Amino acid sequence: MKTNIAFLRAINVGGYRKIKMADLRSIFESMGFENVKTYIQSGNVVFDAPVEKEDELSGMITQQIEDSFGHDVPVLIREPETLEKVLKAFPFKEKTGWKGYIGFLAKEPNSIDVNKLESNSSNIEKFRVAGKNLYVYVDKETEEKPNFSNGYIEKELGMHATTRNLRTVRKILDLSRQ
Repeated sequence: MKTNIAFLRAINVGGYRKIKMADLRSIFESMGFENVKTYIQSGNVVFDAPVEKEDELSGMITQQIEDSFGHDVPVLIREPETLEKVLKAFPFKEKTGWKGYIGFLAKEPNSIDVNKLESNSSNIEKFRVAGKNLYVYVDKETEEKPNFSNGYIEKELGMHATTRNLRTVRKILDLSRQ
């Protein structure tokens, strides 16, 4: 069995695609996964699985959620070791008033889309793509409205993505080590 982390896209947001975490844990356990743990209501699941391919796990879980809850929910999988490296590679210096995010992408985007997104960086938001991961840094004290949202990222890169703030990523990584 290998430990994995599933990041579900857009569940329990504004009453949309509601899934109770106890029900989500039950679904994962019914699929034969072990040591299933969830963190907050936004769809973060740490679990052990015999399947090793991220794409295979993602497809299985997405289908099971569709079958069980009727929701088409993109699921992005990362291993704890990968998540740790991604977190350590956060390219922006953390400072007061700014908030960092890591986005998990369904696949590696093409260089044209990456260049387009990164060129949209400004004095209130910064974007950096590295492989299947996105780093975002947003000024939370500005009165200007940043472009940053999951929808914006998906539109610019042409694929499913989901983001978590650095605090959440750290907590999930800690949970995967327990």
